Amino acid sequence: MTAATVWSAGASLSLNTIIASTSGANGMFFRVTQAGTTGSSEPEWSKEVGATVYDNNVTYVSFSSTFDEISKINPSAIIELFELELSTAIHGSNDVYRFHNGSSLNANGQITWKGNAYFRFPVQAEGFAYQRGQIPRPSLSVSNLSSNPSISALLLAVNTVTAGNDLSGAKVTRIRTLSKYLDAINFADNTNSTADPNAEFPREIYYIDRKTQETRELVAWELSAVFDLIGIRAPKRQCTRSLFPAVGTFKQ
Repeated sequence: MTAATVWSAGASLSLNTIIASTSGANGMFFRVTQAGTTGSSEPEWSKEVGATVYDNNVTYVSFSSTFDEISKINPSAIIELFELELSTAIHGSNDVYRFHNGSSLNANGQITWKGNAYFRFPVQAEGFAYQRGQIPRPSLSVSNLSSNPSISALLLAVNTVTAGNDLSGAKVTRIRTLSKYLDAINFADNTNSTADPNAEFPREIYYIDRKTQETRELVAWELSAVFDLIGIRAPKRQCTRSLFPAVGTFKQ
């Protein structure tokens, strides 16, 4: 992909110029399909691939460098990373654990993404695909043998704060990018001409709902979306006749 230019006000853009938002969020880029001059304020960037964005008299089409890459005959390898974030209120700390399951270019198995270190750790995560429109409830299983302290020790510490919690409510973020976009520090000569901290798939955020298994070998949990947790519903407030008398009276 041609190097992107960060958006600026009053800039003259030619056809096919690649623009990135000032925040660089979501790994989205925008190709100019109608040349012109940008507006005085940044447009509302779309988070969907193939969407049209208007900026004064400039028109863009949105795309993701990650999706663009995997559509090639020989795409770069997908790198899957995980973040486990605790909550002080229920776990006693706001620690963040970063890990991945696989190998990297470094002897210690560490992968660095956006300046954060993700350590190699035996983990299996599955069930992220949507089935017949239902919200996924993925499973996350981690080794209880190779960590020091063990996962069971972490659970015991958390349970002293909230009895029987077993990390329920902890935030799990699944991050996916491509190996060609990793930080330069991951490579032997500390250089990577294609490094891009914004090039990643949309992040998938879940919360630990319940522990499903704990043995000497592994610990497993079931994950759920934030509004799929017990006691959570969307929308938060129901619309009833006492609040909105017209409910149930509409006709086609």
